[in-house]
Amino acid sequence: MPHQRNIDMDLLRSFVTIIESKSFTRAAARVTRTQSAISLQMKRLEEQLETRLFERGGRGVEPTEAGVVLLGYARRILAANDELVGRMVEPDVDGEVRLRAPDGFAGQHLALVLARFQRAFPLVRLRVETGPPADGPAPDLSIGIHVGATPQDGDELMREALIWCVAEGAEPMQPMNDAGLPLPLVLPPPDDPARAAAVAALDAAGVRWTLAFEAGSRWTMKAAVGAGLGIGLLPRGALPSGLHRLAEAEGLPALPDAIAWLAVRPDAGRAAERLRAFLVQQFDHRP
Repeated sequence: MPHQRNIDMDLLRSFVTIIESKSFTRAAARVTRTQSAISLQMKRLEEQLETRLFERGGRGVEPTEAGVVLLGYARRILAANDELVGRMVEPDVDGEVRLRAPDGFAGQHLALVLARFQRAFPLVRLRVETGPPADGPAPDLSIGIHVGATPQDGDELMREALIWCVAEGAEPMQPMNDAGLPLPLVLPPPDDPARAAAVAALDAAGVRWTLAFEAGSRWTMKAAVGAGLGIGLLPRGALPSGLHRLAEAEGLPALPDAIAWLAVRPDAGRAAERLRAFLVQQFDHRP
């Protein structure tokens, strides 16, 4: 009977890793198995569920419709498993951890993961702040999460493509390029690494631009671009409805990935080290 089948946790972890890395080869390296071994795992999983889980195309491995359904369940099951293991194996971990992360990253990627950590380690007192960390954790900061185009020393968490975006229905930008008019841009503040990467790409491509709006937060960026004030840049996963992605064919250069990594103060303590390990495992360089 279907309800009597038990799915091996290792199969689910390998499946999620394949989907997040879009590659059997990269997934095999992350879970420290050979590619043939991870392929056999997925064959076994498809046989147990009696459905095809993967599509292979020009953009790498993608889930089928059934694979998308499984992905949601698998992530919840793995999260519950990891919370249980943390709570049972090290129930006495306590202490305060002060963490700072960029506002957009904290809201989109970090909040749910921290909630899982709190359930796994209920004695740990988290103090979370948003804002750009200093170069390396400050003396009173346990963990600093950074986002930029070039990772520094620390543990890499994830990479996400930066994209140009514009309001749906906005006038095409190509006529402005043809006329030599500067493109109106909505950019983050000068100290934001994404702005530096965007400006460098535009200057290297010889694209003329002008600053139409300086957005102090991702929410402000989305609002300004959505109002039609100019072209903005966002991580691919943060593109909301009402905005659409601009391609290179529309006269804009490619942008580098936004890379998130964390740095831990060496003497931050046991609780901070457990949070570091938990974050690295939960994100696992997901794209």
